[in-house]
Amino acid sequence: MKFPSRAGLLALLVATFIAAPAMAQVEITRKPAVVTTKVFNPKKPPKEMPPLKPGEAAVCESKFLCQVQVEVEISSTPGERPECKVAGIKSELHLEVIIWLPSDGTHKIRVHEDGHRQISESFYARAEEVAKKLGQKYIGQALEVKSSDPAETRPVIQRVANEFCQEYLGTIEVPSEKAQMRYDQLTDHGRNKLSEREAIRRALESVGATLAPTTTATATTSPTGTAERVSPALESH
Repeated sequence: MKFPSRAGLLALLVATFIAAPAMAQVEITRKPAVVTTKVFNPKKPPKEMPPLKPGEAAVCESKFLCQVQVEVEISSTPGERPECKVAGIKSELHLEVIIWLPSDGTHKIRVHEDGHRQISESFYARAEEVAKKLGQKYIGQALEVKSSDPAETRPVIQRVANEFCQEYLGTIEVPSEKAQMRYDQLTDHGRNKLSEREAIRRALESVGATLAPTTTATATTSPTGTAERVSPALESH
């Protein structure tokens, strides 16, 4: 089994030009994690499924997504370069998990792959808290622009949006990836007798994290195709 973490980076930008100072704000929306379980024929895996390496029987994919809207305030005086600063950050965060299970998979395989899902959701439980702190750093930040023309300001705002999402993913997705690799090392990819619960605890502990209390439910599976579970909202820690 393996966990190919595939972090998605989405930057949705809207520049709001305000003549007078506006109230600075950071708004973060953390959408419930969406977990989908797909059952496949081991003799004929679907094309959209990540390839399995020799000795692997299943795979779990995680996608941490970041959408951000950057609002800026621009003031200008004739004959002088305009002043531009970040006035607001609005971000929407997502986690999508897909668990691929063989139709002849054992209970041990299902439990192991669900362990990967629990690790991802444990990090995602902190997503709102992390994003809010990151967003506050950008409020009031001066941006260098040559004019208020959108052709000049758009690339600058794009850079801010990219930096925000990269910092967020670096704080959430990167340690999650490390914990996933440690989990597979501890369990020998689900082949040894170490319990998944203990392996998850040790893997999270290795990167200074703990298991989110509401991520212990096993995702629903369907032997005929796919099943989807929307995880309940988690409190930030």
